[in-house]
Amino acid sequence: MKKILVPTDFSPIADNALNYAIEIAAKFESEILLYHVYSFRKKVDFDWNFPEDEQPYVSNIERQMDLTREKFREKIKQKGIAIQTRVEEDNVFSLFARKVVKHNISLIVMGSKGASGLEKVIFGSVAVVALERAKVPVLFVPPGCYFRPFEQIILATDLNEVAAQVLSPLQKLAFKFAAKVTVLNVNIDSDEGIPQKNNLYLKDVETTYTEIPVFRDVNQSINDFVGKNKFDLMCMIRREKDFFESLFKRSVTKRQVYNNTIPLLVLPENLKEA
Repeated sequence: MKKILVPTDFSPIADNALNYAIEIAAKFESEILLYHVYSFRKKVDFDWNFPEDEQPYVSNIERQMDLTREKFREKIKQKGIAIQTRVEEDNVFSLFARKVVKHNISLIVMGSKGASGLEKVIFGSVAVVALERAKVPVLFVPPGCYFRPFEQIILATDLNEVAAQVLSPLQKLAFKFAAKVTVLNVNIDSDEGIPQKNNLYLKDVETTYTEIPVFRDVNQSINDFVGKNKFDLMCMIRREKDFFESLFKRSVTKRQVYNNTIPLLVLPENLKEA
């Protein structure tokens, strides 16, 4: 994880995501890229009394970026990591697609919702764009969830075949934090046993297996299990053709982004080895 992208809207939840990114970057000696994109498509944002390169709206954003960097200056210095900031006129589709490739991003860390009201709707939509467009792992940090070392990680899966490189970020994260991983088989057929094969991809990580039956709501079944156990991180795999989505006519991973109470790491099925 050489470079971590942290999109920000300067809300407290975005700051909290940055705090998570700093802790992860310290473990991997990663560089952080703190990014804000804006658009002038809303006429209210553009002041015709100023030239385009001197817009008060942009100056205000740049000040907020400086304030955010200053807020975390001591922690960044203490952890010994590098951070770059970007404020650009662009859109989130480009941010999570072209710019991820351009800047060689290995991981995206972001809040799953905005601060409140309309911001919650907007930033929640941004999270969906990241989920659908990003070709790298995305760590979604929910509101009110503050960093603690990843000691217990749960991987919720249907246990279909998964390529080794897809689980590689999870293996590296678990290894760096000396975490234990519980592979949770969301089982729609309680007569089947639990295949003992994913441990081949989690080398040097203590891994246990369990399963839960699913009756009506997959997300509720997962959340009930998580609520009864002390997990620090959940991981799910976003498949091109989501097994759960085809079965229940809705995206379980997308719903989990909105309803998770602990950080959620989403690994794209088409992830290529860095």
